[in-house]
Amino acid sequence: MPRYRAAALILPGHPLHGHPVDLIVEDDRLTGVVPADGALDAARGDRDLGSARAFAGWWDLQADFRDPGTERAEGLNHGLTVAAQGGFAKVAPVASTRPCRDQPAEIQAILHRSHRHVTGVLPVAALSAGRAGKELTEAHALAEAGALAFSDDAPVDRPELLRRALEYHGGLGTPVFSEAHDPKFQPEGIMHEGAASTRMGLPGLSEESETLRIRRDLDILRYSGGRLHIPVVTTAAGLQSIRDAKAEGLSVTCGTTVHHLCWTDEDLAGFNRDLKLSLPLRSADDRTALRTAAFDGTLDAVVSDHRPRTPEEHDVDFMVVAPGIAGLHAVGSALCGALRDHGASPEDVDEAMARLLASGPRRVLNATSAPDAAPDSITLFSPEDQVPSSSSKAPNTVYGADTAGLGGHVVGVLTARGTHWN
Repeated sequence: MPRYRAAALILPGHPLHGHPVDLIVEDDRLTGVVPADGALDAARGDRDLGSARAFAGWWDLQADFRDPGTERAEGLNHGLTVAAQGGFAKVAPVASTRPCRDQPAEIQAILHRSHRHVTGVLPVAALSAGRAGKELTEAHALAEAGALAFSDDAPVDRPELLRRALEYHGGLGTPVFSEAHDPKFQPEGIMHEGAASTRMGLPGLSEESETLRIRRDLDILRYSGGRLHIPVVTTAAGLQSIRDAKAEGLSVTCGTTVHHLCWTDEDLAGFNRDLKLSLPLRSADDRTALRTAAFDGTLDAVVSDHRPRTPEEHDVDFMVVAPGIAGLHAVGSALCGALRDHGASPEDVDEAMARLLASGPRRVLNATSAPDAAPDSITLFSPEDQVPSSSSKAPNTVYGADTAGLGGHVVGVLTARGTHWN
């Protein structure tokens, strides 16, 4: 059985945290993590991975493979290959497919279709039937089929639906996802409302479009109980509302996209269609607040929000281009670069990445294990800078050779299903 030696295990709370470890692989599958011991045996296939750190396998809580519906933009099989390139042991495809994932058979199908891949699937089911926002899906049957969370990949507009969802899912222990955006407040807005939108002559989305919905949802959570997850927070004001709610003891978690940690609304200058997002890039102050929240525990997860587009959707004018970035392959590098740019030490960067990509997503899905438990998957990430590669079919892959600010690179991912090396 070959051993792969990593410079350090990054798993706060584990007795081997910060120490070199050997990763035991049998039949191309991870079978153990032990203290580094003795000389490596090249004849056995042992390998020294140099500066690579071993993280508990990263989880991505929001990616869209457009499958079923528009598979030629990416597709599940191809998307899971890109996820492995990005170092993800598991990924949660959004339920906003066509048809949407609102039946137990669809949960079983995605689990079956993914079972041969190195990267596994975290099934997310639609919160409402047909994603229509009127009636709840059969949550108990979906959870029995394997659903770990419930989301319409959209705001929950009806307060009464969110109340009933939180009450019902509270008994099941499954989180309810609700997008932090009020679509009726500034329905024409397409970018952050500020100096950049004024210069470009574009309708804006103010921070109120986010905070109105966050505060409403927190009020409902306060009344109903349950577990609420806000997948993408983009503003300093939204973060503060969640920080206060956590201090109050409410069961709320939140995330943001790696893009919001890297870019600001000023980067849309010249009508840069590659950075147009449905939940827009915000101001430099908002980005600073998000980076701070990555260290102080307010943010629980960072997601790829991988949104591959077809050429017909992407190669058009800024006003009509479909929003989204296909960046699943580069989340680690982009996150590392953003945290370094915030002035954090290498040790703080490592621990923040472990929280935002490993322990935090597990906590959101109520899948935590004992602190001293051996990880069942490992993501290997080196602090040495290298441009991440992607096999994504989408034309809207922003992160590449010309992207400034990337840091470190994924070496590989090892799971009980198999291994992938970059």
